[in-house]
Amino acid sequence: MTHDILVVDNNPVILKLMTHFLTREGHQVKTAEDGLAALEIVKSFQPEIIFVDLIMPRIPGEKLCKILRRKKELRHTVIIILSAAAVEQKMNFKEFGADACIAKGPFKEIERHIHLIFKKLDEGCLSTLGNGIIGTDKVYKRIVTTELLSSRRHFWVTLNNMAEGFIELTEDGRIVYINQVAVNIIGRPEEKLLASDFLDIFNRDQKTELSELLINIGPEAVTIGEHEIFKFQDRYLTITLVALNEDEEKSIIVIIHDITRRKEAEFELQQYQENLEQIIQRRTAELKERNRELQDEIAERRQIAREKEILEVELRQTHKMEAIGTMAAGIAHDFNNLLSAIFGYTELLSLPSNIPPESLSHLRNITKAASRARELINLIQTFSKPEKQEFSRIRLPVIIGETLSLLRPSIPQQIKLITDIQPCQPIMGSAVQIQQVLLNICTNAIHAMQKVGGILSIKLRQQHPTGQRDATDLIELEISDTGIGISRENLEKIFDPYFTTQIGGEGTGLGLSVVHGIVRHHGGSITVNSSEGQGTTFIISLPASP
Repeated sequence: MTHDILVVDNNPVILKLMTHFLTREGHQVKTAEDGLAALEIVKSFQPEIIFVDLIMPRIPGEKLCKILRRKKELRHTVIIILSAAAVEQKMNFKEFGADACIAKGPFKEIERHIHLIFKKLDEGCLSTLGNGIIGTDKVYKRIVTTELLSSRRHFWVTLNNMAEGFIELTEDGRIVYINQVAVNIIGRPEEKLLASDFLDIFNRDQKTELSELLINIGPEAVTIGEHEIFKFQDRYLTITLVALNEDEEKSIIVIIHDITRRKEAEFELQQYQENLEQIIQRRTAELKERNRELQDEIAERRQIAREKEILEVELRQTHKMEAIGTMAAGIAHDFNNLLSAIFGYTELLSLPSNIPPESLSHLRNITKAASRARELINLIQTFSKPEKQEFSRIRLPVIIGETLSLLRPSIPQQIKLITDIQPCQPIMGSAVQIQQVLLNICTNAIHAMQKVGGILSIKLRQQHPTGQRDATDLIELEISDTGIGISRENLEKIFDPYFTTQIGGEGTGLGLSVVHGIVRHHGGSITVNSSEGQGTTFIISLPASP
């Protein structure tokens, strides 16, 4: 019976002998010099029997057997191992799919063993050959072959226990060797990967990148995926390619390193750093905001403290003025009673029938002195608790003009008068009392500048309190001078009754006390700013009349 036969051996002499022998027997024979060529042949040729050498470049015999046996169209093909190394290498050829194994020896012996296998095959009892190697009795172990096989096994063990994936490619990019690590990384069986195109493993973009590298590959190693990201399925890889030239045959070595754990650790570290930076930025922003709030709170508390201090000063002044006012009211009442008696008895004595003419002038002097005392009492009553008066709408610019017309003749030439009177709403008050306020303050200012001269400034303006929607406007009267000023220790006493810095009996000390009382009863406030040698400024604020 004739058969279609494929002979795979890298020894050209064996290929010629096998071809001559099998053709002579009437069989159709094709040959392949290595496993890769054999796989190309079986794409278009379906042999009934395949002879395979064990040790070959480009896919060794045992791996070629595994690949052939996985092909459905070769499921019933008889695979026979024909190898000189069969004697030196203890193997179970059945494990990788072979049906029989013939040891290479004298070719006449090989022919005899092939005839035996064909006979068994035609009889349908090939399995009776068992698992033993045929023809070992005519073949002897050779020390060199044994050492080579031992070195080869050591080489395969080393490659299969590397931490990196190792792949050998042909010049055109087909896989002829792949270790187990590379198989695990790619995730496909070794039999499917051997003889396949290396580029077919990757996606389109990666295939384009690797194709350019394979075309231009040289003796120096090229690595991708170290600095840029090269992701294969769910793994991060680095791929190193280097070209080898041996016996005019070029091959490409591919080393694959799985750096997934390292990359994931880098990504986690990067994410941690980014999160940490976000936390720091957020915390910094919070601290800035908290610091701003704290600064605002400190400023607010300082403002409150200043306002509290001012209020405490005003409260002490108010209590002091109220106490003095109460006392002054009592004194004024008693003094008025005494003055009434003096006026009464003086009038009785002044009757023509009761007093000599020469004494009349003395009684008139007594009456004049009592009148002056009554005026003083009226001032004291204005300061303390004056009776409630009927206020009317008055315009301050008019009152200021009338007061200055009375005051100008008494202003020395060395004192310059400056006015800045702006239009403003009227106020509810007493024109006489407001004029008394102006006269008292201006008189004090003139007295403070009479020796060296200076500037007396009077300003009037209307102010709207900030931050208060429905607040009443204030009419602000400012009177300032460039005189000798007031010392710090005297500044708190200037509104006290009978306090004066003038000497020689020039003042009663009631002027500013009366001013304070008038302003307070008009619902306003008065403040003073002064220091020695820097002049004095009085600011009077009165509520505007709607």
